[in-house]
Amino acid sequence: MQRVVYLRDRDDGQRMKDVVYVHPPRYKGEDFQNPAGLPRPVVGGLPYPWVTPMGDGVPLFREIERAKAELCRRLWGCQVCGDDLDVTAWVALQEPRDGSAVVSSAALHAECLRIAVRYCPVLGDPGAGYVFTEVYQDDVVAVPDTSPDRDSRLPAARWHLRAVAATSRPDRVRSFRALSEVRG
Repeated sequence: MQRVVYLRDRDDGQRMKDVVYVHPPRYKGEDFQNPAGLPRPVVGGLPYPWVTPMGDGVPLFREIERAKAELCRRLWGCQVCGDDLDVTAWVALQEPRDGSAVVSSAALHAECLRIAVRYCPVLGDPGAGYVFTEVYQDDVVAVPDTSPDRDSRLPAARWHLRAVAATSRPDRVRSFRALSEVRG
């Protein structure tokens, strides 16, 4: 049995989380809108990530369905395919240093990271300077944003890579990978 987590609209217009256990052959079937798994559905020549919302019948590729991204973070699922992650997974960082801000709170499989880097104009931009690192689930932590000029529409915390000195595994060596290495 496989876990499928997805959001659906209720009759009152609100969205609700559904967690369903299904037999693998039905897992990628038509029973679910944007089901989890690989290969991803292709819309307009682009793979349709699991956390990408649908609007007026088309994927909103520049947006992330925050509830799904949060489910991925909490349940240790991949934001591209929606499936469970292994013990370790990958995140994009804003700069190559310990404690750096994480681009998205949810991690990815290595294969899904390569998909994201290939098709996402933000992650795939060499000038953006993103680096990538392999992490454990507890490596990605919330750091509260207490600045007085914080945009109230944004979350009150920003996700960061836990400093190595603050982990239960301080002897672990983190290696930051260049974009060219991720694509390889």
